[in-house]
Amino acid sequence: MPPEITNYMQFALEQAFFAIGESRPNPAVGAVVVKDGIVVGKGRTQRPGSAHAEVMALRDAGELARGASIFVTLEPCCHYGRTPPCTKAIIEAGIQKVYFAHSDPNPLVHGKSRKILEDAGIEVHEGVDACILACVEECSNGESCTECRVFEFTSLSPQDRAAREAEGRAVFAEVERYFEAYDYFVRTKRTFVEVKSAVSQDGFMGCVDKAGNHLPLAITKQGANCWNHELRAMSDAVLVGAGTLLADNPGLDVRYAAGNNPVKIVWAGHHEFSADEISRLKIFSAGDVTPIVFSCVAQPNLVNVADCVVLLHDSFAENWCAMVDDLSARGMHRLMVEPGAALARELFKDESRNLSQTQNTQPLWNRLDLWRSTDSSVDIALENLIESGAVKAGLEYPELPANIVAKESAVIGPDVLTVYYPQ
Repeated sequence: MPPEITNYMQFALEQAFFAIGESRPNPAVGAVVVKDGIVVGKGRTQRPGSAHAEVMALRDAGELARGASIFVTLEPCCHYGRTPPCTKAIIEAGIQKVYFAHSDPNPLVHGKSRKILEDAGIEVHEGVDACILACVEECSNGESCTECRVFEFTSLSPQDRAAREAEGRAVFAEVERYFEAYDYFVRTKRTFVEVKSAVSQDGFMGCVDKAGNHLPLAITKQGANCWNHELRAMSDAVLVGAGTLLADNPGLDVRYAAGNNPVKIVWAGHHEFSADEISRLKIFSAGDVTPIVFSCVAQPNLVNVADCVVLLHDSFAENWCAMVDDLSARGMHRLMVEPGAALARELFKDESRNLSQTQNTQPLWNRLDLWRSTDSSVDIALENLIESGAVKAGLEYPELPANIVAKESAVIGPDVLTVYYPQ
């Protein structure tokens, strides 16, 4: 795929990232308007009841939208809700071509928008294969590709064409991954729970000092860390347990990716936060969005500091599902969980046992992104800390449940990512 086509959809995806949290419960969508190879308008979904991404991009383009193309991360809406349909705005603006990366599973939209646009004489391309084919056909006509200004794409060497196509497919795959949570939310009305974790070559995820306190262990390198921050940018909220919060004191902000900071959530369990702990923890003094604390005990010191939800069920699974119900009611599509050892053990217990304790047939989590380091220096550093007496021992990564399946993998530097889904 010509690189500029890839860049346009990537640019649209970046626009979408900045709508996460603001557009809820609507999907965060990004759009760009392109004319003669130049981006003339960009937009993202606004707050509910306000303009969608396509309308914002068309407004930004103004009269330049006539005869132009629009690149959208999600199939444009075609029904009247709190706002008029985006298909109407696209037609009235005089758009010539529409490229969208992901079809909307909403039955009010799915497949209907394309017909409306095509009936209005607009050329529509859906998904990566259609976009590649559109570029190849246009360049095969001996003309410049009006969308990307790349000449003679079909005359490139097979290696160069394959490289460009792989780059394009990677961007569209990122869009698909981004909307994985939205698709799940539309089908089930529940928040998609994605767990991110890391383990060293020898199977450790942290360490513990002589007092029994859990301490962090730097496992992954910069490449994997950037990937993790991109996941934060994709998420409505990010959750850590009380142990991780006290050991790491994380800010839980997005640093290495474009997008808004997610809502910060703490799984307190049975830990009651003291006034001293609260005063030193970053997320309780950040001053942006009020953090949410889910707790199995009262939290008197969190009054006026956090939105505290007390869970009173008998088991971890019941309380966890109650938390997911709460987040679903808030319209959150994706929750990113960064567990420590204690929370990971609870999440990875036999899934059938967990579900038998609840009336909910949904799994406790929907996707696990597990990073495994191949860098022996991580474990060597841990051994040195143990020998020096700085720490007592390493914390072993809990055993994964049997009823999961690995579906994806990737390698970034010394870190290997495996993506698991419950069966």
